[in-house]
Amino acid sequence: MRIMPVAVLLLASAVAVSAQPAPAPAAGAAAAKQTYDVPTGGKTQTFYMLSRVFKEGEDIGLHTHDGVEISWVVRGNIRLVIAGGESKIYHAGESFMIPRGTVHDPINVGPGEAEVAVNYILDKGSPMRNPLNLVLPAACKTTGPCSMPAPAK
Repeated sequence: MRIMPVAVLLLASAVAVSAQPAPAPAAGAAAAKQTYDVPTGGKTQTFYMLSRVFKEGEDIGLHTHDGVEISWVVRGNIRLVIAGGESKIYHAGESFMIPRGTVHDPINVGPGEAEVAVNYILDKGSPMRNPLNLVLPAACKTTGPCSMPAPAK
């Protein structure tokens, strides 16, 4: 399939995982926001690109993906809760990557709406997300400290 290499190239040129923000590109140039080497473990992968608008205080519930998510906050403030890991608030212009199988939940901590450009590279035929029956701590819906324990295995 020709679309997958093109999609991966497009994705890699649009985004770059880095703890340090990349310097602003010169006028007329493009700068990677995040990069990720896609493991091709033999399964056919499907690339999805979508936009999600969150109302203030909205989340979508703890879930996982059968692949990688690479997202960019277009506007607003999104707290990304990672079960058993770091919870961080991302602001407009920042991006994040979520590895395969990671339990997570994005939450709009306001003020106002938040929009996220979401990119998935998932196993072909997999659902876009696998919802989990876990309760998110109330503190995670605020800008204060938040932690979510890793689910029992």
